[in-house]
Amino acid sequence: MPRALRYYIPADDGNTISNQEWMEVARLQHWYNSEFIWSCDKIGLKRYILFPNYESIPEMPYHTAKYHFRRRLLAKKIELQDEVAAVQAMETEGLFHVRWGGVRDDSIASGITHVADNEFNAYLLSEFLLKCSTIARYANFHIEDEGRFILPRHAMFRDGEIHIRRELLYPNLSDVPLDIPQVFSVVKPDKYDEHPRFSQSLDDFNDLDDEELLAAVRGSGALGFAQNYETAWGDGEGLNLQQRARKIVLVE
Repeated sequence: MPRALRYYIPADDGNTISNQEWMEVARLQHWYNSEFIWSCDKIGLKRYILFPNYESIPEMPYHTAKYHFRRRLLAKKIELQDEVAAVQAMETEGLFHVRWGGVRDDSIASGITHVADNEFNAYLLSEFLLKCSTIARYANFHIEDEGRFILPRHAMFRDGEIHIRRELLYPNLSDVPLDIPQVFSVVKPDKYDEHPRFSQSLDDFNDLDDEELLAAVRGSGALGFAQNYETAWGDGEGLNLQQRARKIVLVE
């Protein structure tokens, strides 16, 4: 699997997000997904995942049933003027099985975006979550990176601030410098202007030998786990996400 970033709002720590705030987050997510080119996945922060219960209408053909479920849910949203209440009502009626919180357990919302070796996509996703934290000011937006964009591999955004656990940056707590630490790699966007879309399939896979398979992986940026930057801190010049934040906070 290509390198991924995982993000979530824990269903604890007093996190709250209103329906109005969520509507603004959803609009912002749609803008990012439509405005920029994504090499693998787009942003997918979700409060729930729906699984239609086709057994509730076994006599209806699959494609007709799929349309029926969408129409019923839309009608319920219009009736109640509340998306979450509409989903809850459909769940109570047995039309849907619902996984609340998205892809991650114990979450208000969550998502996974595979970016492979497109560091600009990693930047855009993190910038989106930072902006979300200024919309839903009483929610903590966590993000985990399998690659090298987030240097400590984990960060949290709250009300426009970036919170980093001190031990992730400084395992030896006696060596904490006075300067603000570098948390995110600097990204040069124009490196990714003509970046190819990542594919998880290889033609004639069964006929490739070990050397050909290795060459194919390297040609895809080692699935995004290789070093994609000019220096240990990112590209020499470009976008630095922490300059967009109100401040960097080191937490115990």
